This record gives sequence, C-alpha cells and structure tokens, in this order.
Amino acid sequence: MQSGFLLEIVLPISLFIIMFGMGLSLTLKDFERVALFPKAVLVGLLAQLLLLPLLGFMVATMFHLEPLLAVGLMVLSCCPSGPTSNMYSYLFKGDVALSVTLTALISVIKPFTLPFLTYYSMVYFMGEGKTIELPILKTILQLFIITVLPVGIGMVVKNYSPKFATACEKPVKVFSMIILFAIIAGLVKQNWEKMWGFFAQSGVAALTMNCICISLGFLLGLLLRLSRTQAVTIAFELGIQNGTTALLVTGTILQVPTMTVVPITYSLLMFVTALVFGLFILKNRRSILDQPSLERAS
Repeated sequence: MQSGFLLEIVLPISLFIIMFGMGLSLTLKDFERVALFPKAVLVGLLAQLLLLPLLGFMVATMFHLEPLLAVGLMVLSCCPSGPTSNMYSYLFKGDVALSVTLTALISVIKPFTLPFLTYYSMVYFMGEGKTIELPILKTILQLFIITVLPVGIGMVVKNYSPKFATACEKPVKVFSMIILFAIIAGLVKQNWEKMWGFFAQSGVAALTMNCICISLGFLLGLLLRLSRTQAVTIAFELGIQNGTTALLVTGTILQVPTMTVVPITYSLLMFVTALVFGLFILKNRRSILDQPSLERAS
C-alpha cells in the first residue's frame, strides 16, 4: 500500500485535532472518578493493557499471519479506546462516565507502553535481524505530542472557556468519525486492486479478534460483578480500537504500509460488530436487567 500524503501529513494533523476534541470533553473530575469506582476502572485498564495484547498475540499466532500483518495486529491491540467507544457507550446505554475515564487514562498511558510492545512484537514475529528501526524515546515523544499534548490543551480550553469547548465538542467528534473513514477510504482507493487480497489475508483474523474482544469484555464485566451498564462499556472499550493511532504508528512512524492492512480492516469491521452488539443490548435490555443482579454484590 502507498502511504504518501494521507499517512504522513493528514493523519498526524487529524489525530491531533481528534485528541484536542477529546480534551474538550474532559475535566480533572474524569480522572478523579478512579476513586469513585476503582474496581470498574481497574478491570477496564487491566483488560486494555494486558488482555488485549494477549488476545492479539493469540489471534496472530492462530491464523499464522505473515510477520508484517502480525505486527500490525499487535500494534492495533495496543491502541485501545478512543472517542468512538465513548460515543457507542452513550448510544447504547453504557456507563459513559466510566468510558470517558478509561479513555482519558489510556490516552496518557499509551504513548509510554505502545513503543515497547511494538518493538518486542517486531522482534518476536520478524526476528532480531529483520526488525524495522523504532527509536523508543523518539516514538514516545511523537506519540506524546500528537496524543497527550492536545488532550491537555483541550482540557485547559474547557477550564477557561467552557462555552467554547461545549460548542466545539460535538463538531470535533463528528470530524473524528469522518476523518477516520476518509483516511481509510483514501487508502482503499489508492490500493483498490489489492484490497481483496488484503482482506483475504487479514479479514477473518480481524473479525475474530473483534468479536472475541467485545464478547469477552461484556462477560468479564458480568463475571467480576460490575453493573450491567459498566459491562457494556468494558465490551466497547475492548472491542473498539483506536484505529487512527494504530495507523499513525504503522504507516507514519514505522512507514510500513503493509502493517496498516489490519488496522484498516479492523476499523471497518468494528463499527458494524459494535453496532450489532449495541442493538442486541438495547433489544434485550429489559430481560438482562431483570436477571438476578450481580452488581448488588459489588
């Protein structure tokens, strides 16, 4: 696949704007909520930081993905959460406060964990002598500037100009959805003749990963006696990955177009599977809530 203008210029600028928009919706209270429901936050964070990479490794191994695709899947599995998961939690009656809190925490943690996990994924799947150069400190700095810094700027703007922040918040969220689709559409158009081959290579693996993440997230929440709304949110937080960040790492920082195949495929599929799950939850919401409540024991 060709990286070109979309991945090198448009994507970093767009991600900066998206993360700025997320900052416009955050306050310090979103981080303070950790003390209000520590169990749900801890479950969500551990699932995102530990369980997702493990699932990515298992799926990449199970489907015998070629090394570059396997690394692409690993990068994606290390990019959980984002504004899209917040939107799905809101639309399908999840715990929006928990979703926003997890997204806020992950956005701060991710720049420091992603470069290391990406490097060791390349070492494992590609071999010591075939890894692509990934300067860890430089990558951390790049991710910090493009993801953490705009969130902080957005929070400052919200603190000093709440009316402006409120007015901009929704348009930026809409922009984040449109720009992700636009970037993916641009990459697909550039490589249309090869797309079916790319989907054949990674489609089933991406779909399997996505379905496992959503299902396991929901079941994990229920088994650990979180509320039903929190379990729904954990499902979305695990199943909806931050495709823009994954594309940034694979296509812009590493500059390996083949690695972008899995993030593109997964990003297209996750909107559909998350929608199906959300509609299922809404349709069965009454019967689910009428079941013996696990949350009473929490």
